[in-house]
Amino acid sequence: MEKLGLIAGNGKFPIIFAEEARREGFELVAVAHRGETLEEIEKVVADVTWIYVGQLGKMIRTFQRAGVTRAVMAGGIRKVKLLGNFRPDMRGALFLAKVKSREDDALLRGVADELGGEGIEILESTLCLTHIVAQKGVLTQRAPSAAQWDDIHLGLRMAKEIGRLGIGQTVILKNQVVVAVEAVEGTDAAIQRGGLLAKSGCVVVKVSKPHQDMRFDVPAIGVETIRNIRAVGGAVLAVEAGKTILIEKETLLRDADASHIAVVGVESLVS
Repeated sequence: MEKLGLIAGNGKFPIIFAEEARREGFELVAVAHRGETLEEIEKVVADVTWIYVGQLGKMIRTFQRAGVTRAVMAGGIRKVKLLGNFRPDMRGALFLAKVKSREDDALLRGVADELGGEGIEILESTLCLTHIVAQKGVLTQRAPSAAQWDDIHLGLRMAKEIGRLGIGQTVILKNQVVVAVEAVEGTDAAIQRGGLLAKSGCVVVKVSKPHQDMRFDVPAIGVETIRNIRAVGGAVLAVEAGKTILIEKETLLRDADASHIAVVGVESLVS
């Protein structure tokens, strides 16, 4: 049985990944982040080491002692937490001192390079999860209206642009007007803010970043996303096909149908 490292961030993504990886026969060794990773991770992974954000040296030592040579990053680290509450060890501090950019992609690629230099290869985070990656087309019983499709197409272009600028990956629209843009607060908070401005019937579009590195920070939506859209009277959730993970997919789509929310997978002209 191959040992596989799991670098667990926040949300349910690490839990879902762990369950699927175990089903496929991997023995997991997890590094979980205090204040970020759900404690539920200990119910699905026997070998869990808790670290603070920034303890890169401890992460590497944990994997090396366990004989891990391949690992997956699942779940994000909230930038608000990184800015306000992290405790880098010596290796982490040296890493931060030499990176030229503090943008998410640069930091994550840098961490992957650090691990790679120690013989630990970072794999795509969709490993074991291809069955819950959004496919192209209408995924719910209800399809968007013609006007909502217009908002989706505009939202795709706008969301890709803010992704290129490193701002966020989600926009909320109504009647060809962008009413909210995701920034550091995250998708769910952006939906709440945009929904208040739109009043009802808003369209939520979430995409991958241009030239998305599928090893980390892959877009993911879950049941809570649908609940937030329903709470603000939203009408549509559009995600990028082939590059978005649907956490608890069956429940998510069932809840969307019950709330008359259309969920669609769309392809973007910008990769």
